[in-house]
Amino acid sequence: MRSEQQTMYPLECNMAGLFLSPQRIDRVGLCRWAWRIAMLLKAMLLTLVCLQVSAFAETPRTVDAQRWQSQTLVSIETKLENAASDDDRLEYSARRSWLRRWKPGQMPTAPADAPDESELMEEPVLADLLRPESVDAGAWKAMVDWQKQLIASDTDDERKDNLRTTIELASQLEKSLADHLPADLQSLATPTGWSLAYTRYRLGRALAYRELPEVRERWPIANPDEYESRLVAAFQRLTEQTKSGRREFILLQDRMFRRAGKKGRALELLEANRHSIEPKWYLKKRRDLLQELGWDPPYREAARLYLQAGYVDE
Repeated sequence: MRSEQQTMYPLECNMAGLFLSPQRIDRVGLCRWAWRIAMLLKAMLLTLVCLQVSAFAETPRTVDAQRWQSQTLVSIETKLENAASDDDRLEYSARRSWLRRWKPGQMPTAPADAPDESELMEEPVLADLLRPESVDAGAWKAMVDWQKQLIASDTDDERKDNLRTTIELASQLEKSLADHLPADLQSLATPTGWSLAYTRYRLGRALAYRELPEVRERWPIANPDEYESRLVAAFQRLTEQTKSGRREFILLQDRMFRRAGKKGRALELLEANRHSIEPKWYLKKRRDLLQELGWDPPYREAARLYLQAGYVDE
């Protein structure tokens, strides 16, 4: 009878894998196994918590960058307090503003939707416009031809190689437009005014490119004073016509700040207009400005983002 009663109970498995009836289960052993499992689960939980905390912990490099940031901001504050001119105060204020916003390891890349062309005016093509009645047919045809050649010469891929041609064509076209267009047709309220502005922009940019080391090696600046006067005058004519601040021409303004040593203002101008700039140029110029400022930690981060975006220097 006893054996029959035992078979009425279902067989169960203890932690050692032996099949026993309920009456013979070692309750002490079960308690020990339960305690061990609880300790194991607790250890696993602690490990997960530690891993999660370490994921958010600051790396030594981040800590070093934060220390550098704090020290540099103190230095800028001192320079700001001792600034000798309004220009110097504007420059140090711009540097302080950018550096305060920077979070080591979290520098943003270029905006995904840049450039936002909804607020940008494209360069009008003279060949597509009606000739103004006040402009002679022969002069208009010459300007149409010069602009066509200028646009073909001044491309992203061949700009550095074609600077001589670009400067010559832009100079001719600007003079002709300024001489033949009446004042009202030189306003940005008109397509011809925008053609003139873009011509001045192309001229100023080409002149500024002459300062690049690889360009100066091939085409040295024989008379620096004359060159300086020509560049500044070209930029001045553009800013007077556009009343400055036009996003279409912001990179030339940025270049002029940069070459004048106003690198903080150039950096802030770049950031303020990042949605209007081609991603490559935004990332490259940000990287270059940070390097020129001697700000190594943010420069390294900017250089990494430039490479990660798939760009390389020409």
